[in-house]
Amino acid sequence: MTTIDLGVTAEPLTLEAAKAWARIERDDEDALIADLIRAGREAIERETGLSLIARSFRLSLDPVPRNGWVEATRRPLVSIDAVTAFDGAGSPVVFTAAEAIVERPRGSDGYRLSGAAVDQAVNGVEIEFSAGFAVGKCPADLVLALKAIVAASYEARALVEPGMQPALRPAIADRLLAPYRPVRL
Repeated sequence: MTTIDLGVTAEPLTLEAAKAWARIERDDEDALIADLIRAGREAIERETGLSLIARSFRLSLDPVPRNGWVEATRRPLVSIDAVTAFDGAGSPVVFTAAEAIVERPRGSDGYRLSGAAVDQAVNGVEIEFSAGFAVGKCPADLVLALKAIVAASYEARALVEPGMQPALRPAIADRLLAPYRPVRL
């Protein structure tokens, strides 16, 4: 199972809001701060399985579960946009979302592929879907955790290479993220 992010168009935290939170008045490190926002968002998304900003993803599955049940790898699931099954010869068989999805329980971040899609998916399936919070709708505690991570990373910028950020995680960020971590049984 592989999830591919098809691109972020905006961040859930603006450069101006991050600078105001961290009380940064200079402009010469804006590129660094933008990188810290991206790195902080990615860290939160990896840990929680959430998408802090709505965008498109592609999920590749091989093998496909025989019962057709697929858990969304990013939450909150907004829509299933396309399903492409690959037959025994490796040729793509394209299904519309209405043809491919037979069940999506209300309030669930999972769905069931139709029998036809599962049968065609001898060599796997690719599912394009949208997930995430709409602009301005990301929960305030997640944005606050991101602000805290960005501010701590900015303070540690001389200690840790930019590619290793976020290096520090304030305790407040851990407490704010705790309710969003998936529970594994």
